[in-house]
Amino acid sequence: MLRFEPFIGVWNTTGQVLATEAAPASALAATDIYRWLPGKHFIVHDVDARFGNVPTRSMEVIGYEPSARKYFAHSFDDQGSSERFTVELSGRRWSIVGKTVRFEGGFDATRNRLSGLWELRSRRGRWQPWINLELVRA
Repeated sequence: MLRFEPFIGVWNTTGQVLATEAAPASALAATDIYRWLPGKHFIVHDVDARFGNVPTRSMEVIGYEPSARKYFAHSFDDQGSSERFTVELSGRRWSIVGKTVRFEGGFDATRNRLSGLWELRSRRGRWQPWINLELVRA
Protein backbone atom coordinates (compact mmCIF):
# COMPACT_ATOMS: atom_id res chain seq x y z
CA MET A 1 0.00 0.00 0.00
CA LEU A 2 2.90 2.40 0.50
CA ARG A 3 3.01 2.82 -3.28
CA PHE A 4 -0.10 4.99 -2.77
CA GLU A 5 1.76 7.44 -0.50
CA PRO A 6 1.69 10.18 -3.22
CA PHE A 7 -2.07 10.53 -2.69
CA ILE A 8 -1.84 11.29 1.03
CA GLY A 9 -2.80 14.89 1.78
CA VAL A 10 -5.27 17.56 0.76
CA TRP A 11 -6.00 18.30 -2.90
CA ASN A 12 -7.91 21.12 -4.62
CA THR A 13 -9.86 19.67 -7.52
CA THR A 14 -11.33 21.50 -10.50
CA GLY A 15 -12.91 20.17 -13.62
CA GLN A 16 -15.34 20.45 -16.45
CA VAL A 17 -18.33 18.10 -16.36
CA LEU A 18 -19.30 17.35 -19.93
CA ALA A 19 -22.90 17.03 -21.08
CA THR A 20 -24.15 13.43 -21.08
CA GLU A 21 -27.51 11.79 -21.66
CA ALA A 22 -27.99 11.96 -17.87
CA ALA A 23 -27.08 15.61 -17.17
CA PRO A 24 -26.03 18.93 -18.71
CA ALA A 25 -22.49 20.34 -18.65
CA SER A 26 -21.29 22.12 -15.50
CA ALA A 27 -18.18 23.00 -13.54
CA LEU A 28 -16.71 20.86 -10.78
CA ALA A 29 -14.91 22.15 -7.69
CA ALA A 30 -13.90 19.89 -4.83
CA THR A 31 -11.60 19.23 -1.93
CA ASP A 32 -10.19 15.70 -1.82
CA ILE A 33 -8.51 14.44 1.35
CA TYR A 34 -6.56 11.17 1.40
CA ARG A 35 -5.40 9.79 4.77
CA TRP A 36 -4.04 6.52 6.08
CA LEU A 37 -6.01 4.40 8.48
CA PRO A 38 -3.81 3.29 11.40
CA GLY A 39 -1.42 0.55 10.26
CA LYS A 40 -1.22 1.98 6.72
CA HIS A 41 -3.14 -0.93 5.17
CA PHE A 42 -6.04 1.21 3.91
CA ILE A 43 -6.54 4.76 2.70
CA VAL A 44 -9.68 6.80 3.37
CA HIS A 45 -10.55 9.30 0.65
CA ASP A 46 -13.06 12.03 1.62
CA VAL A 47 -14.61 14.18 -1.12
CA ASP A 48 -16.48 17.45 -0.68
CA ALA A 49 -17.55 18.51 -4.18
CA ARG A 50 -19.84 20.84 -6.08
CA PHE A 51 -21.18 19.90 -9.50
CA GLY A 52 -22.34 23.32 -10.60
CA ASN A 53 -24.28 24.47 -7.55
CA VAL A 54 -25.10 20.96 -6.32
CA PRO A 55 -23.05 19.78 -3.32
CA THR A 56 -21.97 16.13 -3.20
CA ARG A 57 -20.03 14.33 -0.51
CA SER A 58 -18.52 10.88 -0.61
CA MET A 59 -16.11 8.60 1.19
CA GLU A 60 -13.97 5.90 -0.32
CA VAL A 61 -11.77 3.18 1.17
CA ILE A 62 -8.77 2.02 -0.88
CA GLY A 63 -6.93 -1.21 -0.07
CA TYR A 64 -5.43 -4.45 -1.31
CA GLU A 65 -7.39 -7.68 -1.66
CA PRO A 66 -4.93 -10.60 -1.35
CA SER A 67 -7.34 -13.25 -2.67
CA ALA A 68 -7.79 -11.31 -5.92
CA ARG A 69 -4.24 -9.93 -5.94
CA LYS A 70 -5.68 -6.51 -6.82
CA TYR A 71 -6.14 -3.10 -5.29
CA PHE A 72 -9.70 -1.95 -4.85
CA ALA A 73 -11.75 1.04 -3.78
CA HIS A 74 -15.26 1.08 -2.40
CA SER A 75 -17.06 4.40 -2.64
CA PHE A 76 -20.12 5.60 -0.68
CA ASP A 77 -21.92 8.91 -1.31
CA ASP A 78 -24.48 11.13 0.36
CA GLN A 79 -27.20 9.95 -2.05
CA GLY A 80 -26.99 6.39 -0.72
CA SER A 81 -25.06 5.03 -3.71
CA SER A 82 -22.01 2.84 -3.52
CA GLU A 83 -19.71 1.30 -6.08
CA ARG A 84 -16.70 -1.00 -6.01
CA PHE A 85 -13.72 -0.23 -8.23
CA THR A 86 -10.52 -1.90 -9.27
CA VAL A 87 -7.66 0.59 -8.97
CA GLU A 88 -4.13 0.56 -10.34
CA LEU A 89 -1.15 2.84 -9.92
CA SER A 90 1.57 2.05 -12.44
CA GLY A 91 4.43 4.53 -12.26
CA ARG A 92 2.63 7.86 -12.51
CA ARG A 93 -0.47 6.44 -14.30
CA TRP A 94 -3.64 6.02 -12.23
CA SER A 95 -6.74 4.09 -13.30
CA ILE A 96 -10.05 3.34 -11.64
CA VAL A 97 -12.56 0.96 -13.20
CA GLY A 98 -16.11 0.35 -11.97
CA LYS A 99 -19.33 -0.88 -13.53
CA THR A 100 -20.69 2.59 -14.30
CA VAL A 101 -17.66 4.90 -14.27
CA ARG A 102 -13.94 4.72 -14.98
CA PHE A 103 -10.94 7.07 -14.80
CA GLU A 104 -7.60 7.26 -16.59
CA GLY A 105 -5.05 9.86 -15.65
CA GLY A 106 -1.63 10.53 -14.29
CA PHE A 107 0.57 12.48 -11.95
CA ASP A 108 3.04 15.09 -13.15
CA ALA A 109 6.76 14.54 -12.47
CA THR A 110 6.53 16.18 -9.01
CA ARG A 111 3.42 14.16 -8.04
CA ASN A 112 1.77 17.40 -6.96
CA ARG A 113 -0.75 17.44 -9.82
CA LEU A 114 -3.02 14.66 -11.06
CA SER A 115 -5.13 15.10 -14.18
CA GLY A 116 -7.28 12.85 -16.28
CA LEU A 117 -10.68 11.91 -17.64
CA TRP A 118 -13.64 10.19 -15.99
CA GLU A 119 -15.93 8.31 -18.33
CA LEU A 120 -19.54 7.29 -17.71
CA ARG A 121 -21.24 4.19 -19.09
CA SER A 122 -24.28 5.23 -21.13
CA ARG A 123 -27.64 3.47 -21.04
CA ARG A 124 -26.55 1.66 -24.20
CA GLY A 125 -23.43 0.38 -22.44
CA ARG A 126 -20.94 2.59 -24.26
CA TRP A 127 -18.31 4.66 -22.44
CA GLN A 128 -18.65 8.42 -22.92
CA PRO A 129 -16.39 11.25 -21.72
CA TRP A 130 -17.78 12.67 -18.48
CA ILE A 131 -15.37 14.79 -16.39
CA ASN A 132 -12.02 16.35 -17.29
CA LEU A 133 -10.40 17.10 -13.97
CA GLU A 134 -7.24 18.17 -12.24
CA LEU A 135 -6.19 17.74 -8.63
CA VAL A 136 -3.51 20.06 -7.27
CA ARG A 137 -1.87 19.43 -3.91
CA ALA A 138 -2.98 22.11 -1.45
